[in-house]
Amino acid sequence: MSSHVRQPDASSLPPRSDGLLREPAFPILTLDESRLTPALGYVFRKGWLYPHESLISILWKFETANALSGVVVARLMGLEVDPYQGVAPRRGLVDVGRLQESLCLPAETLRTSLMDPLGHRRYNDVFRYCRRCLAHGYHSVVHQLERLSVCPAHHCVIESRCWRCGREAPYRVNVQLLEGRFYCAYCYASHGGTWTPDNARPMKPKHRSAFTRRYRDSCLV
Repeated sequence: MSSHVRQPDASSLPPRSDGLLREPAFPILTLDESRLTPALGYVFRKGWLYPHESLISILWKFETANALSGVVVARLMGLEVDPYQGVAPRRGLVDVGRLQESLCLPAETLRTSLMDPLGHRRYNDVFRYCRRCLAHGYHSVVHQLERLSVCPAHHCVIESRCWRCGREAPYRVNVQLLEGRFYCAYCYASHGGTWTPDNARPMKPKHRSAFTRRYRDSCLV
C-alpha cells in the first residue's frame, strides 16, 4: 500500500516578501583570484579626486566606495608585496601601471600621488595631515613635505600624532593605514570627519589653487 504525501496548496504558502528582491545597497564585486584585485563591478569616479591627492587618500575613497577590506586594496600594490608590511608610496616602489589598470585613473594622476625621493625634496616617513582637509576626505602628498608646517589651504598646523593616543602611523600603504580610513590607525579616533560618496563635495577654487601652487613650488623644482 503506497502512501501519498500531500503537497501544500499554493494559497497556503507564506507570502513572498518584496524586500527580498530589492537591489543591494552596495555594488556587487567579483574578485579575480589570480590577481587578487577587483575585476568587475567596482565604482570609482574621477570627480571624487582633488588636485595632488595622495595615493593613500585615493585608496581610502576606493575602499570606502566599494566596501573593500584593507587586505584586498593593499594587494593592488603587487602580489609580491606583503599587505601587512606594505610599501612606501614612492615613485619607483609602486607599480603605476598596475594601479592604472585597477583604478582606471590617468597615469599622471597616480604619478603625482606618490612621493619623489630624488633631489633636495624631503618627505616625512610618518603620516602627516591637516584635520580640516581630512574632514573633507582629502590628504595630499604636499602634507608629507618635511618643511611644511601649516596647511597651504586652511593654515592649520600639520599634525602627525593622534590627539587621543599620541601615536604616529608610518606612511606606508598597508592594511593598518588602509583600515583607518581617515581615522587613527591605532585607536581609530576621528581626525575630524570622514568621507563617503554621498557627502563628497568639490574643493573650493582657492584651496585648489593653494595646493597646486605649493605642489609646483615644492615638488617640481
